[in-house]
Amino acid sequence: MKKIFKRVAWSFLALLVVLAIAAAVTLAVLENRLQKSADPAFSQSSTRARPAANPLRNAYFGDLHVHTAYSMDASIFDSRNSPRKAYEFAKGAETELPGSGAKQMLAAPLDFAAVTDHAEGMGSLNACYDRQGGTYWNVNCIAVRHKVLLMFIIQNRDKVQSGQAIGKFNKGMCGNDGLACKAGAESVWQDTQAAAREHYEPGYFTTFNAYEYSPGLARGGQLHRNVIFRGDKVPFNVFSALDGFAEDLLRWLDVQCKGDCKALTIPHNPNFSWGLMFGDNNTDGTPLTQDNLALRARFDKLVEVFQVKGSSECAAGLGTTDEQCNFENMFPVCSAEDAKIASGTGQHAAQCVDPNDVVRNVLKRGLQDEKKWGFNPYKFGLIAATDNHNGAPGDTQENAWNGHSGINDATPEQRLGANRSIVARFLGIKGGTINPGGLTGVWAEENTRESIWDALHRKETFGTSGTRVRARMFAGYDFPSDLHKRADAVKVAYATGVPMGSDVPASDSGKALSFLVMATRDANSAPLQRLQVVKGWVDGTETKEQVYDVACSDGLKPDAKTHRCADNGARVNLNDCSISADKGAAELSATWRDPDFKPMQSAFYYVRVLENPVCRYSQRDALKIGVDKHPADKPRTIQERAWTSPVWYAPKNPA
Repeated sequence: MKKIFKRVAWSFLALLVVLAIAAAVTLAVLENRLQKSADPAFSQSSTRARPAANPLRNAYFGDLHVHTAYSMDASIFDSRNSPRKAYEFAKGAETELPGSGAKQMLAAPLDFAAVTDHAEGMGSLNACYDRQGGTYWNVNCIAVRHKVLLMFIIQNRDKVQSGQAIGKFNKGMCGNDGLACKAGAESVWQDTQAAAREHYEPGYFTTFNAYEYSPGLARGGQLHRNVIFRGDKVPFNVFSALDGFAEDLLRWLDVQCKGDCKALTIPHNPNFSWGLMFGDNNTDGTPLTQDNLALRARFDKLVEVFQVKGSSECAAGLGTTDEQCNFENMFPVCSAEDAKIASGTGQHAAQCVDPNDVVRNVLKRGLQDEKKWGFNPYKFGLIAATDNHNGAPGDTQENAWNGHSGINDATPEQRLGANRSIVARFLGIKGGTINPGGLTGVWAEENTRESIWDALHRKETFGTSGTRVRARMFAGYDFPSDLHKRADAVKVAYATGVPMGSDVPASDSGKALSFLVMATRDANSAPLQRLQVVKGWVDGTETKEQVYDVACSDGLKPDAKTHRCADNGARVNLNDCSISADKGAAELSATWRDPDFKPMQSAFYYVRVLENPVCRYSQRDALKIGVDKHPADKPRTIQERAWTSPVWYAPKNPA
């Protein structure tokens, strides 16, 4: 009996030792996520000869919205990747996803990326993993280190802005004065910059110094902006929602970032802004001012039209009958009651959208407001991104997606809604609602910070829903009708017109505007189905819009009355996700003249490219688990797409 007891005792002691070692190793891994030394792989400077610049510009693809273990929410979601690991993934390395252990790798490396960790959590995360700090054993920090998802809601509550009130530092993590977290944020920001320097390889892979300014609203609302710097000269620390409102951020950048320091800001997820991001009020609920709008126009050069939390292009029922506006919408259109703006906050009801929450309507509003303010405050270029929280930039493949938000969506059951996390419930994200996100495309002379940032700043950009379809548009008055068939089409278009993102000179002769539009398919996705031009304009005091199909695949022609291509017959087999092999085009192009052009009407135009349909990730997830648990209200197929930045037309003497 004594021998048996001894064996049990020794076995129990051995088990305790093993558990202690495992706990120590786990804690070491957690603390090393905030590493301050370079990862050896992919960090060395390249000795490859730099490619020559192309004056007619190349298409480059990247992701300007990525979170790593340096973001508080991503860390709580069990993200393991540092900024260095994120850049390695963007360059083609394999990574292991949290929650599922799935091995993930891009089908092709990205050309550029920016790690945009949340400014609000950098310091508190640093404090919670600093054994020498005074808040390491605070209950909040312990919960953060143990991945308690409730901490997401707590940290979101801390950064909520409402009316005149801004967010506040969490005393448990940051101390009474918040100084520990401000110092910690500076340390994390410096290391983020070091990671970007180590992985920048001019001519081959571009990194940007960047971060996300992330104030919250009630019930998961957001007024977020990504801040992208052109070079290595940047402010010594980040500006967060705990420091001030969005208008304060822009004023801070205006003062802190001068000379060689250049920055642009990218508002995103207006569909989550409860009418405030582009409404009639400043962020603090006070009425808009000309000075604040002028600052927005200077810094807000781009808007994110698409990402994992849905499309913000347009919504059916909000001033449009465009059938493509039902694409990946997160929230329903507000009822008349829900659309009412609350005094003091400038917000409508949560988790619905009104005209100020979708980009197309905001672009139309900009045409109207130009008369009021003397300039158009909403002249945005269009991009797309992921908002990936696994430190996996560009992870957008519909046929190989395994989630973007750590332990919240790591399994098919979670993504389809059979097992929704507390985070998904808090944000109002229902089963099958999220998507893999999108990519940013730019037309730039070469793959360098200067060239790509300048393309972003001049808005010669396009966004995709995740594929690498190339989209391009030029506008002018003297394009020959067959320009799209000529080998020198791009050279002629630059010489006699303007590229997307530009203002078109007013028409003196009364000639109608013409457009060169071009798209090339992604070899790893479906063929192209059609090219569309989306036009918005002001008619008197009203705004209007029209969608024109300008190029169709499979020999089809747009109908003269409906302006639509007929269905090309492309189909998807929902049993195995195979697609029609004989439908669609590798390239589509057209030289199109606006048949309804009026020289005295202000207008904008952008191109939308539609691919043939493929299985949506949710259908593949439903097939994976062997039982059809696909959400009944979500589509089983998707038409991947791209959006170019607009061009704007204004008459010399508007009526």
